[in-house]
Amino acid sequence: MYVVTPSQSKKIDQRASAEFQIPGMILMENAAIQAANVIRERYPLSFFGRSGRVLVLAGCGNNGGDGLAVARHLALSGYRVTVLILGRSGKNPSGDAGTNFAILKALQEKNAGQDGVSLTILRLEDGQDPGRALALVREASLIVDSLFGTGLDRPIAGNYAAVIGEANKSAGSVVAIDIPSGINGETAQIQGTAIRADDTVTFGYLKPGHILFPGRNYSGRVHLRDIGFPPDSAKSVGAGMFTLDDREAAKQLRERPRDGHKGTFGRVAVLAGSTGLTGAACMTSVSALRTGAGLVTLGIPSSLQPVLAGKLTEVMTMPLEDGGQGHLIPESFPDVEELLKGKDVLALGPGCGKNPGVFEIIRNIFRRYHISIVIDADGLNQISKDKDLLREYPAPVILTPHPGEMSTLTGIATEDILKRPVEIALETARQYHVIVLLKGAASVVASPDGRVYLNRSGNSGMGTGGSGDVLTGMIASLVAQGYSPFDAAVLGCYLHGRAGDEAAGRIGEAGMTAGDLMHAIPHTLKRLYALKQEETG
Repeated sequence: MYVVTPSQSKKIDQRASAEFQIPGMILMENAAIQAANVIRERYPLSFFGRSGRVLVLAGCGNNGGDGLAVARHLALSGYRVTVLILGRSGKNPSGDAGTNFAILKALQEKNAGQDGVSLTILRLEDGQDPGRALALVREASLIVDSLFGTGLDRPIAGNYAAVIGEANKSAGSVVAIDIPSGINGETAQIQGTAIRADDTVTFGYLKPGHILFPGRNYSGRVHLRDIGFPPDSAKSVGAGMFTLDDREAAKQLRERPRDGHKGTFGRVAVLAGSTGLTGAACMTSVSALRTGAGLVTLGIPSSLQPVLAGKLTEVMTMPLEDGGQGHLIPESFPDVEELLKGKDVLALGPGCGKNPGVFEIIRNIFRRYHISIVIDADGLNQISKDKDLLREYPAPVILTPHPGEMSTLTGIATEDILKRPVEIALETARQYHVIVLLKGAASVVASPDGRVYLNRSGNSGMGTGGSGDVLTGMIASLVAQGYSPFDAAVLGCYLHGRAGDEAAGRIGEAGMTAGDLMHAIPHTLKRLYALKQEETG
C-alpha cells in the first residue's frame, strides 16, 4: 500500500475536488463518519460510566473540522460530548470546518435542555487562563484529538502545549484524528510536544509519521479508512513510498516449481566470520537456507573451518587461506575466487573483522567480478574506505547498515540519520547506485530510482546480536532465487520482521535470540504461502 507525504496528501484532496468534483465537505463528512465508527467500535457506550464524557479537542483548521463533525456523530449516537475549540481570539473555524462549526452550534441550540443529545461547545483562546480547559481534560473518559493535522511544521506552544500535556497525563483514552497533534507527518518528529494516542484514525493513505519513530510510538493502533479518493490518487501525485501487510507480501512470493531442484532455487556464497565472530557466519548461512536457497557455501578462514564444518550440517564450508590468523588476508583471494564460481549472489561481511586484509579481498572482488552482493556489518565498514568501489561496480549491490554503520558510510552523525532516515537512505542509494536497507525499529529500503519502502513488521525482541546477520542471509537467498535486488531487500525486510513476530508470539519478546528468529523463518513462509494460495484459489 502507498504511503504519502503531507504535501502529497494535500494534492490528493485538491485533485479530488478539481478533477472529480468531490467537494471537500463530502470528504470531511466521510472522514468523520469513519472516525466515529472506529470510536463506536473501540469505545462503545458501555465503555463509559453514567458520568462518562467525550472531550473533542478541535483546532480551527480542517483537522478541527473533522473533529467537529465527529462530535456531532457521537452526540447523535448518545455520547455525552464536550467540544473544546482552541484558537486565536475572535477566530472561528472557517471553510468546511466553519460549516461543521455552524451545524454543531445549531444542534446544540436546538437540543438545549432536551433528552437524547448531550452537547457542549466551549472556547479556549490564546492568552486565556487554561485552568477550566485542563480540568475538562482531566475529567474526560475519552479525548478525541483534532487540534492539528499531518502538515504541522512548527513547534507547539502556549495553551495548545498545556492542553496536550494534560491529555498525556489523563487517565482517559485518546483517539487522534489523522495523526496525533504535534507529530510531523513527514518526518515523524515531535514538534515540541505531541499527543500520545491509544488509537489513530487516518484516511486514504498512511503517512510516514505513522510508521517511523517516534511518531509511531505516539500513534497507538492505527486505523486506515477509505473516504472516497479515486483509486489512482497516490500514483497521480507521484507517491514513491509504500509499505506491506501480510496479504501484499504473500502476493510477492514466487511460486516454487514442483519439479524444481537445488539448482533451481539459487546458489549463495557467504564470505563471513573470523576468530570470535563465527556465529555471524553461521546465522547468515543457515538463514539463507531457511529462506529457500538451494545451495549455500560458506567461505571461512581455514583455521576456523573444522569448527564450522562440524556445526553446519546442511551448509557447505570452504576453507580460505588465512595463514593461521583466523581472518581473511590478501593471500585468501585465490580461494575466494573458487568460492564465487557458479554462485548467484555473495553475502559479504558478517563477522569478517577489521583487519586490513579484509578490505583487500573486497576491493579485488569489486574490481574483478559482476556478482550481486549483499553487504553487512564489517563489510560495510570496510567498503567505507573506498566508496567509489560501490559507484563503479556494474552489478547490483544491497547495503544493510544500522544507523551507526550508516554514519561511518556517509559521514553523517547518527542522531541526524535517526531524524532523517528516509532522506538519507534515498540520498545514499542515488549517490552510489545501490539499494540501501537502513535498519531500525522501522527499517527503510531505498532504491536509486526513488522508490522507498517503510517497514512495519517486527518487535523489540529483535534488538539482539545476530539479528542483522539473519537478515543478510534472507536477502541473499531471495536474490539467488530470482527476486530483483529491490524486491529481495523489501520482502526480506518484511519477512525478517514477521519471523520476529512469529518468534515473539511463541516465546515473548524478552529473551529472544537471533536463533529464535532464524528458526521462525520457515513458519512465516509457510503461513504466507498459505495466504497466497487462499488469495489465488
